[in-house]
Amino acid sequence: MTGAAVTGAAGETVTAPLTFRNDGPGWLGNLGSGDPVAVVRLTVPPGTTVTGAPADCAPRTLSGGSYPNRAGAPRYDCALPYWVLENTERSFAFELRIDTVVPGATGEVGVHPPFGEFPHDPDGTNNTAVLAVN
Repeated sequence: MTGAAVTGAAGETVTAPLTFRNDGPGWLGNLGSGDPVAVVRLTVPPGTTVTGAPADCAPRTLSGGSYPNRAGAPRYDCALPYWVLENTERSFAFELRIDTVVPGATGEVGVHPPFGEFPHDPDGTNNTAVLAVN
């Protein structure tokens, strides 16, 4: 995962480009079911509001429940396809309004399997990144 660092004043809207990249050598696939192999999850930094999210990113509550509006959710889960080959890269651009400048505010960006953990991932430390605001 690659996070981002964005800056702006209160009231400004900034774009946060978040990127999933599989550096391999392994690949993932749900070839039989066609279900997404994972989701890229954004936990929104404090002091910000998502005003624009990619179409394939579902707004969620912090615990993962349904959120009633496209904008303003505290968490977003973005589906990856049913296969992720070595060297696959996928970016998600979020529009964030800075409501209050919170020095050092961070949100988490991570890749998560639909259930449990990634059993064959020898290095889970690179599955998360930070979205830093100001």
